[in-house]
Amino acid sequence: MERLDKSYLNSLIQNQVEENVELEYKSAAALDNTPQKKKEISKDVSAMANSAGGILIYGIKEFDEEEKRHLPKEINPVIRKNYSKEWLEHIIQSNIQPKISNIFIDPINISDEEVVYRIFIPQSNTTHQANDKRYYKRYNFESVAMEDYEIKDILNRQKHPNIIMQYE
Repeated sequence: MERLDKSYLNSLIQNQVEENVELEYKSAAALDNTPQKKKEISKDVSAMANSAGGILIYGIKEFDEEEKRHLPKEINPVIRKNYSKEWLEHIIQSNIQPKISNIFIDPINISDEEVVYRIFIPQSNTTHQANDKRYYKRYNFESVAMEDYEIKDILNRQKHPNIIMQYE
């Protein structure tokens, strides 16, 4: 995975790269050390793994206006000493069952004390349950509870892999 810097984050903001099924922005406040925020972290990360995988960025604030609410407004950095990479990894791995393999947390330095966390979440071949005992998926710009048939479909990814034909 390529290491990124502040210019990458600024390009997302300048180009108004909108959230989608594989990209989500969260402000620094989304990492507050409360049971509700930990529940949201587990919900968002498990939803990405249960869907197509993707990137979750903690430290970019979205616009408050309804018509712009899925667009990045500004860098809203996380205070590293309050929320370390190890703390975030622990929250993710201890609140999602089964644990998600190959999650990569990339801290992007903003200053000596501030950071933005880019989390790469791979698509999984099994379903992952958030700490509220529910299964979530990404749908447009949000994480929503999955239906029974969707859970079964994900479990069948192992049995029926995608085969891509290439012609030379």
